[in-house]
Amino acid sequence: MTNSLIEALQLNKKGVISLMGAGGKTSLMFLLAKKLSQSKKRVLTTTTTKIFMPKPDLSPDTIIEDNVDELIKKTRYNIRHFRHFSAGRKHDPVSGKLKGFEPNIIDQLWQAKIFDWIIVEADGARQKPLKSSNLHEPAIPKETTHLILVTGLDALGKTLDDHYVHRPQIFSDNTGLGMGKTIDAQSIASSIGFEIKKAKSLCCSSLNFILLNKADTSSRLASGEKIAKILKPDKNIEKIIIASLKDNIAVKNIA
Repeated sequence: MTNSLIEALQLNKKGVISLMGAGGKTSLMFLLAKKLSQSKKRVLTTTTTKIFMPKPDLSPDTIIEDNVDELIKKTRYNIRHFRHFSAGRKHDPVSGKLKGFEPNIIDQLWQAKIFDWIIVEADGARQKPLKSSNLHEPAIPKETTHLILVTGLDALGKTLDDHYVHRPQIFSDNTGLGMGKTIDAQSIASSIGFEIKKAKSLCCSSLNFILLNKADTSSRLASGEKIAKILKPDKNIEKIIIASLKDNIAVKNIA
């Protein structure tokens, strides 16, 4: 993958990136971390929910610490040895999941000025291509500078149920698409508009992006362009990116 995604997301300075939605957040987090660290940036990957414990090829080290003062000390030490590593509050060996921090802890980490970039998976979707958030979600740090909502285009043409959508009833309520009906470009665009407006109210982000992922066929790319066209008038959105993160395929379209 080229640096076109880094450029499209305007990751040219420093900040806190919060990822929400479904359909590729974890892949995006570690891809961005790799590209930014290769550019000699100091990068932390973490979560406010749960992620699978990252393997060494994704993150060369992972700190497990639930005390914020100790966490800051350990990250200051680690950054001398690794340009990129991960951190979590607790590791559950049964599920293999890394439990994350409350958003205010990540705010404190950012304020400690240890990292150039902190990338946060701020939403859980149970590995489904679409998600609608509950009242307490997403868990976004207030210091967020870049908010990225990820959506999987592989949900197009599928049935609105809990097999393809995390919290399908909320998706139905937000979009007007009935349960059991076919998910189309209009319903995805409606859901995105609702979710980005809600998330924007939770943080200080001035840059809000939509990443329509899994555009790895011509029909999905065309559907992504249709969604982008519907969303283009939305003033809450800085940019819409259509891409496929599979096999490190680069950005395909930017609206």
